[in-house]
Amino acid sequence: MRPISADDFIVIVASNNPATLDGCLQRSPDVVSGALPVIVVRDAPSMTVAYNRGLDRTDRTICVFAHQDVYLPQGWLARAVNILGTLSQQDPDWEVAGPFGISGPQQHGRVWDAVFDSELGGAMAGPVPVTSFDELLLILRRRPDYRFDEALPGFHLYGTDIAQTALAGGRGAYAVDLPVVHNCRLVSSLRGDYARAWHYTRRKWWSRLPIHTSCSRLSRKPWDLWRAQWAMRGRQPRTDEPLPDSVEMARKAGYE
Repeated sequence: MRPISADDFIVIVASNNPATLDGCLQRSPDVVSGALPVIVVRDAPSMTVAYNRGLDRTDRTICVFAHQDVYLPQGWLARAVNILGTLSQQDPDWEVAGPFGISGPQQHGRVWDAVFDSELGGAMAGPVPVTSFDELLLILRRRPDYRFDEALPGFHLYGTDIAQTALAGGRGAYAVDLPVVHNCRLVSSLRGDYARAWHYTRRKWWSRLPIHTSCSRLSRKPWDLWRAQWAMRGRQPRTDEPLPDSVEMARKAGYE
């Protein structure tokens, strides 16, 4: 198997806010230098449609699907080449990785979160097998025929779907120590689009339930969703206040 190199990488991002994109992902040093090219997909009806449109525009094999409000710290690409190279030696059949994954009730990885103004998780000694991912950033070692499930509605739980798809096909899904800054807003509700995605993903992976995710647990009864929705009651909606500075947060986190 050919070793992974920086030339294998490309970032695919769905964007509906140019200011957020320019202030976060596009400020990442590897992006600014041109070492890490970016495909921007705008105005897609769902995240799975957006990511498939991105896949249609590249033949690179290591596809990084990042939120527009993610910042990749200085040296991220070189670190990714090294860590994914090590992962390939440990598991030649790995298919998907990410900086924040879930296995059972345990969360693995680390990310600096703007909402909490702190690091979530912590450093890992090595890759950890997981069954779901937070969607802020996903790394796909792409097969030629790979497609996201466009029947999954909206912009949620595709991190669970991509992990379960890999595992169902006998391939690996891993949290890896590739910390990033997530310059996110507070999520105000798990109703609407999230609930529709929850019910769809639950039906699709019924035989593999329960599956823990970053926001709730997929289970055969809807009580886990209801509890997660109840826990978020009274949250304030997203605001139009300026985002914190991504570079300053990376330095505060010790990532740069």
